[in-house]
Amino acid sequence: MEFILGLPTDHVDLVSEFGSGIAVSEMANAAEKMGYFGVFVTDHPAPPQKFIGAGGHHTLDPLITLTVAGTATQNLRLLTNLYILPYRNPFLSSKAISTLDNLTNGRLILGVGAGYLKEEFDATGSDYKNRGEILNSHLRTLLDIWMGEPVSIETNSYNAEEIVSLPRPSEKEGETRVPLWVGGNSLNAKERVIAFADGWLPMATPKGMEKFVGTSPITSIEDLKLGIQDLCDRWEKNGRSGKPQVCIEPWDAGKLGSEKWEPNKYAERIDEFSAIGVTHIPVMLSAIGRKFNLVRSEFLQRVNDYADLMKIT
Repeated sequence: MEFILGLPTDHVDLVSEFGSGIAVSEMANAAEKMGYFGVFVTDHPAPPQKFIGAGGHHTLDPLITLTVAGTATQNLRLLTNLYILPYRNPFLSSKAISTLDNLTNGRLILGVGAGYLKEEFDATGSDYKNRGEILNSHLRTLLDIWMGEPVSIETNSYNAEEIVSLPRPSEKEGETRVPLWVGGNSLNAKERVIAFADGWLPMATPKGMEKFVGTSPITSIEDLKLGIQDLCDRWEKNGRSGKPQVCIEPWDAGKLGSEKWEPNKYAERIDEFSAIGVTHIPVMLSAIGRKFNLVRSEFLQRVNDYADLMKIT
């Protein structure tokens, strides 16, 4: 099992503690030294006030933030969790993604999703209704761009004629592209994994959350087990080699530092997750969308305590 630390860069009210270049560099460097596989950040370029007021959160720009984390480290993997590709023109996204991947010697993992906040689509001039189809189209375009050959494609929002976008991503295991993980619980999300990606980022859905984010519910380990088995069956039927990466955190044992934290139950869940095919744990040690009372040194102590508890090396 590998562990990927969530950087608390959503707390833009505490930007000097968690959102400066020094802060991001220090947290990433500490995570690498403690043995974490990687770090991740989220993506909300234009959240509406009602979302923030209801417990939603801001973010720093994910690719810029991960560039800072990457230049402060040597081997730490860098995950977007999730990068909402339909908000953005795929040629502009490709340039930024490939730049980050090359600047960090191929350590980026691009976690992508279709998005769910209509107001954010409206603010970015994007098509909310057709976001799933647009995500598929953008993923196909990214993969074409990464071949390094001229790309011609016309859609409702852009017209590309013989466009070449360099640099290509760095070469990894014989392929010149960025590893792709897809978020979401729906059948469409799993089909997207099969068609384009290397991994799956399902999400637990407390009561009602599946309607808010527009996905299928995962409320129990049995739901997750069935979802992973369905994905693996589709993976094999489509001739994909190996197995997909699966990244999800236990949701019913609290988080280290919270009142609901149950360390023994959490450790048991990690073992159960490993047995059903989960390969990576995204570790959230901050209060996303809620007031966070720690300073950076206290957060880093929490990061160290988690590493000790989970025997991360």
